Amino acid sequence: MGPEPRPLSQTPPFRRPPGAGISSGLISVFGRTRRVRALGRRVAGVAGVAFLTFAGAGLAQAQQRPDSLRVAPDEELADTLAADSLAARQDSIAAADSVYFNLPRLDRDRTPGWDQGVWEWEYEELQTQGAVTLADLVALVPGVTTLLTGDYGNPVGFTAFGLGGGRLRIFRDGFEVVPLEGGVPDLARVGLAGITSVRLERNPGELVIRMKSLRYEAPRPYSLVEAGTGDLNTNFFRGTFAIPRALGGSIALAIERADSRGARGNAAGNQTGTWLRYQLHRGDNAGLSVDFRRMGTETEVTDYASPVTRTDFTVRGRAQLVAGLVGEAYWGRSTHTVEDLRDLYADEGGRVSQMGLRAALERGPFSAEGAYRRFGGGSDLPSGRLDVSMGAEDRSVGGFSADYQRASWPETTTSGKRIQAWTGSLLGLSLFGSWESGTAGARTGPVTTPAPPDSLDSPTDSLDAPPVQDSTAVVLPLFRVADRTATRFGVRWSWRGFGLAGARLKVEADSLLPLGFGPDRGGPVVPGGTRSGWEASARLPTILRGLSLQGSYQTWDEAWPYLPKQSYQGAFVYHRTFLETGNFEWWWSLGVRGRDPMTVRMLAPTSGEVAEGEEEPEIVLASVPFYQNWYARMEIRIVTVRIFIGWENFTIRRNLQDFPGGLLPVTRAIYGLRWTMWN
Repeated sequence: MGPEPRPLSQTPPFRRPPGAGISSGLISVFGRTRRVRALGRRVAGVAGVAFLTFAGAGLAQAQQRPDSLRVAPDEELADTLAADSLAARQDSIAAADSVYFNLPRLDRDRTPGWDQGVWEWEYEELQTQGAVTLADLVALVPGVTTLLTGDYGNPVGFTAFGLGGGRLRIFRDGFEVVPLEGGVPDLARVGLAGITSVRLERNPGELVIRMKSLRYEAPRPYSLVEAGTGDLNTNFFRGTFAIPRALGGSIALAIERADSRGARGNAAGNQTGTWLRYQLHRGDNAGLSVDFRRMGTETEVTDYASPVTRTDFTVRGRAQLVAGLVGEAYWGRSTHTVEDLRDLYADEGGRVSQMGLRAALERGPFSAEGAYRRFGGGSDLPSGRLDVSMGAEDRSVGGFSADYQRASWPETTTSGKRIQAWTGSLLGLSLFGSWESGTAGARTGPVTTPAPPDSLDSPTDSLDAPPVQDSTAVVLPLFRVADRTATRFGVRWSWRGFGLAGARLKVEADSLLPLGFGPDRGGPVVPGGTRSGWEASARLPTILRGLSLQGSYQTWDEAWPYLPKQSYQGAFVYHRTFLETGNFEWWWSLGVRGRDPMTVRMLAPTSGEVAEGEEEPEIVLASVPFYQNWYARMEIRIVTVRIFIGWENFTIRRNLQDFPGGLLPVTRAIYGLRWTMWN
C-alpha cells in the first residue's frame, strides 16, 4: 500500500507555516523568550540611534555650502583649483565605490575529477545544471543513490557504497549541517539559496558535501532571479540579492520555494527557505559574519510529519593570521521544529549547539586543514569531533591526501583514517588509489525533547527541559557504531578529448547502520559483510564540435540494502559559446539514469518504545523495482539571461520509486529563466 495522501487543508493545525519569510524566521529564532525579546529591543534601539546619528551626519554634510565670502586673488587660478578639486573628489568617489571585501578564504580543495572521487559545481555550473534542489545535484554523481520518498516536501536521503548513518556529512562554510532527523541530514531541508559552490567527495567510507555561500565579485549590488513552472502545478523560485557595501559592512539575502501537486497530482507539497547574512570586514584579511538560514517543508503524505522546519544560526570570525594561514572561530545553533500535532510527533524537535575552531595552511603545493567542533544538546551527537587533513599536489607529478578524524561520544570513541594518491599523466595514463578504515557512530532516530503538558501550545519554549520517560517501557537504543574498511584502485587514460577510466572496489563492514530518516528511522542495524565490484567512466567526443558522449557504470558481486547490483548513467552533452563577445551560449543534454531493483529497509510502525519482554521491531527488507529515467535539458544564455527547459522521464515510465508505494512523478517538464543583474 502506498502512502495515503492528506490534503494540506486538512493538515492538523500548526502555529507557524515554514518559510513564512525572513521576518517570521527571525521572530521564530529571537522571539522565544522575554529576555531575548528584551535584548532584541535594546539592540534595535542601539541600531536605531546609530542609524539616526550616521544619517544626521550625512545630511549635515550634504547641506554644507562652500564659503562664498572667500575671494581668490587670481580668478583663473581659482577656476583651476576648483577644477582640480572637483576632479580629485570624483576620483576619490570612484575609488571608494570600487572597494569591496570578502572574508579570507579557508579552503583546502582537491582538484575535482572522477579518478579522485570529487565533483564540484561553481557558480556558472550550478546555473547550467538547472538544479531546483540539492538532491537534483547529488543525482548527477555516478554511484550515488538519491532516495526520494515522494515529491517536494517529503524526506530525501542519499547514499553511496551502501553507506549508512554517521558516514554522510554536509558542511556549509565549515559549519556542519548535523542530522536532526536521524543518522543523515534530510536534503529536503538543506537549500541552495545563496549558495555559489557545491562540492561532493565520494569516498567508499564516507560521503561529504561541502557548500559555500556567496562571495562578492564586484562592488556593485548583485541580484539573481531564478523562476520556473511546469507540469503538476510545479513552481519554483529562488531570488538572491547582495550589497557589498551596506550598514558599515555587507548584506546578502535570499529566498527560495518549490511546490508541486506531487505524483499522480494528489500529494501536494512544498519546501520554502530563507537566508540572511551580515558581514563586517577589515579589508580582505579579517571579518565577522552573522548567518541565518531557515528551511521548512509541508506534505500531504500522512506517513511523514508536516510541517517541519530546520533553522541554522551561526556567528563566525575569520582572519588571515600570517601569509598562507587562515584561522576561524565560530558558534552556531541548529533547531528542529515539528508542528504536526499528531501524537506520534508530540515529542519530536530540539536544538543542537555547535562551536568550533578551524585553520587552513597553504604553502606552494602543500596544504593542510584542521577543525575541532564541540556539540551540545543531548541528541546523541558526539561531544567533540576532530578532523585533520593534509596533502600536496602537482599536475605533472601527481599528489597525495591524508585524512584523520576522531569523535568522542558519551560512552565510546570512534576514529577513521584515509589515504589517497595519484600520479601525473605519462603518455595519457595515470594511476590512482585510496584506502580507508575506521569506525563511525550515528543515531537512528530523530531529536526528541518532550514538552510538559502545559506548554503544548508552544513546544519549543521548553526545549531545555529534561526528557521524560515512561518507566514501564524499554526505550530502543538510538546510538549505534559500525566498522568499515574500503579500497579503490584504478587507472585513467586521456587523449585529445577522449577519456577512459576504471577502478576496482572492495568494501568490508561488520554491520550496516540505517540512514535513520523517513521510512527507516529508529530501525536496528543489519549484518554487514564483504562486497567487491568495479566502476568505469568514459568521455567520447564526436565529429560535431561541442558534442560528446559521456557515461559511467558501477557493478557489484552482490547487492546490499540501498546498494543496487548495477547502476549507470549516460548522456549526449552539447555545449558551445558563440559570437566574439561570448554573449550567446547553448547547452543541451539527452541522457538516462538507471539502476537494478534495490533492497530498502522499512521499519514496521512503532512508537519507538518496546514493552518489557518484547523483541525489537522487525526491520522489513523490501524491494523496489528497476529504475530508469530518460531526461532532456536545454539552456540558452544571452548575455546574463538564461532560458531553460527540462523534461524528466519523458518515456513515461509509471513505476518509478525509491521506497515501496512512494511513487515519483510519472513525467514532468519544467521551464523558466535565470537572470543575473548588476545594479
